[in-house]
Amino acid sequence: MAKKRSSTGNKRRKKRFFKLKWLLYLMILGLGAAGAGWVVFDVKTKPYRERAETYDLSKIDDVEVVSLILDRKGRELGRIFVENRDKISIKDVPEIMIQALISGEDQRFFEHDGVDRAGVIRAAYLNYKAGRQTQGASTITQQLARNAFHLKEESDKRGESGLERKAVEAFLALRIEERYGKYEILEFYLNRIPFGSGYYGIRSAALGYFGKEPRDLTASECASLVACIRNPTRISPLNDLEENKKNRDQVLGRMADDGYISSSKSKELQALPVEVNPQPIRRGASHLYDRIAGFVRGHLGEDAMTEGGFKIYTTIDLDAQRAMERGLKRQLDSVELKEGYKHPLYKDYKMGSGKPKYVQGAGLMIESRTGALIAYVGGRDFAHSQYDFIQSGKKPLGTAFLPFIYTAALENKMSLSNLVLDKPMDNRNVMLDGREGVLGEWGEESFTPSYEGDITLRHAMEVSKIAASIRLGKKLGLDKVANTARRFGLMIPNSDLLARMLVGTDDVSLPELVRAYAVFPNGGVTPQQVYAIDKIEDASGVVRYTAEKPTAPKRVITAQNAFLMHSMLQSSLRKGTGADGIKTLKPDPSTAGKTGTTYDFADNWFVGYNSRVTCAVWSGFLDGGRDEIYPAAFSRETVLPVWIDAMNAADSEFPGTLIPAPEGIVKLEICKDSGRRKTRYCQNYIRNVRTGEESYTSTAYTEYFVKGRAPSGFCEVHGVSDPSLAKTTDFGGGNQQNMTTHAIPVQPQAPVLLGVDPYGTEQPDFAPRDELAMRQARQTGASVNFDQLEDLDRAAAILLDKPGRVEIRED
Repeated sequence: MAKKRSSTGNKRRKKRFFKLKWLLYLMILGLGAAGAGWVVFDVKTKPYRERAETYDLSKIDDVEVVSLILDRKGRELGRIFVENRDKISIKDVPEIMIQALISGEDQRFFEHDGVDRAGVIRAAYLNYKAGRQTQGASTITQQLARNAFHLKEESDKRGESGLERKAVEAFLALRIEERYGKYEILEFYLNRIPFGSGYYGIRSAALGYFGKEPRDLTASECASLVACIRNPTRISPLNDLEENKKNRDQVLGRMADDGYISSSKSKELQALPVEVNPQPIRRGASHLYDRIAGFVRGHLGEDAMTEGGFKIYTTIDLDAQRAMERGLKRQLDSVELKEGYKHPLYKDYKMGSGKPKYVQGAGLMIESRTGALIAYVGGRDFAHSQYDFIQSGKKPLGTAFLPFIYTAALENKMSLSNLVLDKPMDNRNVMLDGREGVLGEWGEESFTPSYEGDITLRHAMEVSKIAASIRLGKKLGLDKVANTARRFGLMIPNSDLLARMLVGTDDVSLPELVRAYAVFPNGGVTPQQVYAIDKIEDASGVVRYTAEKPTAPKRVITAQNAFLMHSMLQSSLRKGTGADGIKTLKPDPSTAGKTGTTYDFADNWFVGYNSRVTCAVWSGFLDGGRDEIYPAAFSRETVLPVWIDAMNAADSEFPGTLIPAPEGIVKLEICKDSGRRKTRYCQNYIRNVRTGEESYTSTAYTEYFVKGRAPSGFCEVHGVSDPSLAKTTDFGGGNQQNMTTHAIPVQPQAPVLLGVDPYGTEQPDFAPRDELAMRQARQTGASVNFDQLEDLDRAAAILLDKPGRVEIRED
C-alpha cells in the first residue's frame, strides 16, 4: 500500500512538473512575443515618438492674445482678435465646472498619465462591436496636445491617417503630463478649446452663452458648456437648443454616476430647459470699432495683428461715447412714435433685407484745438448697416449754415447791431424746389413764426430768421458767403451759386461741420485734422505707432470776429431756437450752439461747443429721398437732447471755461430798435387795455463791437415822450413815416463858465436831474416816471421832423 501511494505521488509530481514546464515555456514564449511586439511597436512608433519630442512644451499656453482698444483713461472700448478668447486662472473656474468636465470628457483624468489605456481598450471593443467608430478615447491631455500644437492640421498636410495622428498625440500627452501638474493642464485646456459660436475658452463661452463670469455658472450651465466640446458647431446652444439639452443631460447623468451630484439632483436639472443670455466679449460691433481696427491693420499689417497683445490708446472718452450712443438710440426711438411719422420702424427691420429705411442718426465730438476724437457714432445700428455716415455721409445743413452768412457780414466790416429787414419774401427769390408763394420761416423752430421789421443782425441769427438772413446774404453777395464757408472747410461748389445756398441746401459732412464750428471757440483757427489714435504698444510695451503732432492750426477769421460769432451762438442757444431744450444742460459759461433744420424737415442737425470740445449730431435718412422725418420735425426736439447728453457726459473731463473777449473788442449799450447807441429815452411804452396800467420796458442791451466799428450816432427811434409836443402819441413808433423825432438835448459835462463867477450862475452839480433820476431808477429797479421830468424835458426839447429816405442817383 505504501509503494502504491508513493508511485501515485510521483506521477502527480511529474504531471505538475510538466505543467509548470509548459507554462514556463508559454511564459517565455509570451515574453518573447511581447518583447518582439515591443520591438516592433518601438520601431513602428519611433517616428511618432520622435516627432512628439520636437514640440516646444513651453509654448503650450501660447494662445492668441487679444489686442485691446482703450479710451483716453485706459478703459476698454473693444477688442481686436481672430479667436474670441479671454484667459483666466484655474482659480476662477468653479469646482462644479471641473467635475462636469471630468465626467463628460475624461473620467480617469486624475489617475492616468496622459493616456487612458483602459479607455483605449474599451473604446476599441465598443467600436469593433458597433462596426464603426462610436467612441473616442482621447484624454483631456491628448485634446490639449492636439489643440495647442495643431496636430490635426499638421496630420492632414502630411496625409496621415487618424491612427498615426493619435500616436503623436499620445506620446505628446505623456510628455505634457511629465512636465505639468493636473490643474495646470486643466487651465491650459479650459482657456484654449473652442466651445462653438466663435467662443474660445471658458470665460468667452460663459459670457457668450449665459452672460456670466465662469465663477457664477450653475451645474446645468457647466454641463451645457461641456456638452459643446464634443461638437462645438452642432451642439452650441445658440445654434440648437434641443441638441445642447440632449447632450447636457448626458453629462448631468454621468456626474451623478461619478458621485459629483445626487441622482435626484441630476434628474431635477435634466427637467429644466437650457436658457441662454448672450452677453459676449465683443470685438466692438460699432462704426467706431470698425474705423479703429481698420486704421490699426493698415499701419501694423495683418501679420502683426495675428501676434495680438497690442494696446491701442485712443483719444475717445468712454463716458461721452456711451452717452451719445444711448442718447441717439433713445431719441430715434421716440421719433418713431411721433404723430405723422410714416417711415419703416427700427423694430421691424429684418437682417439681410437690404439698406434700412428707418430714421438714422450719427454724432461726432472732437477736442476743438487738436482735432482729437472724443465720441464717434457713425449710425444707429452697425449690425443692420455698416455704412458709416461720419466717414461717407453728407446731407444738407439747413439753418446750421446761417452762422457763415453772419461771419461773412462781420468780415465785410458790418456790426452785430446793423439792421436787416425781416418781412415776408417771395420764394421765387430763393426757388426752393421751384415753389412760389411766401418763403417759410422754419428756422425759428416755431409753429407761429412772426415778422418784426427792422431787426439787428444778432436777433436775426439768434432766432434763425430765414427771410432776413437771405436778404443779408444777397446784399453781401453769394460769392462772398460761399468763399467764407469754404475757408471754414465746407465743400461749397465753385460754380452755379444759387440763393438757396443761404438756407443750407448744400451737402455737408459731420467732420466738416465740427471743424468749421470749432473755429468760434478757438479764436478764429481750426484744427488741421481729426484723429482717433494716440499711440499703439505691442505686448512687450514697445511703442509701434505714435500720432503725429497736430500741425499749426489754420487761421480762418480774426479772433475778434470769432468772439462776436461766439457771442451770437450763445444767444442762439440760450435765448433763441435752442432755449426751450437746454434745461438739462449742465451750467457752463462757454456753451454755444445752433439748430440746423432743412426746409423740408428731412434732415435735423445740432452743432455746438464749449471752450474745449465741439460736437454735432445729425438725424435723417440714408437714402436720397427728401421726405420729412415727420411734420415740422424740429432739431430742438430730435437731436438737441443727444447733444446735451454727450456734452454733459464730457463735462467731467472737458469742463468749459469762460471765453474772454480778445483785445480790440469793446462793448456799448445799444437800442435794439435802431441799432444805435441807446439814450435815456430808449423805452417802449406798454399800456394794458384791460387794466389801464402803463409801463415802460427798456430797449437797450449790451453789444460787442470790433474797436472802431461801433455806431457813433444815438438812437433816432425813441425821442422825448411828450404828447403835447409830438405829432404822435405812439411811444414805439419809430417805423411810422409821419412821426416826429425829438433830438436829445446836449447836457453839460463840465463847468462852462471860465474865470470868476461873482453872480453864482454856475451850478454845483453838472449831472442833469433827469439823468440822476434814470440812474436811481436803474439801481432800484423802478420804472422811470417821465411826468416828473416834464418841465425839464419841455424846456430841453428841440423838435425835428424825421428825415426822409436819401436816394443817391448816378445821373
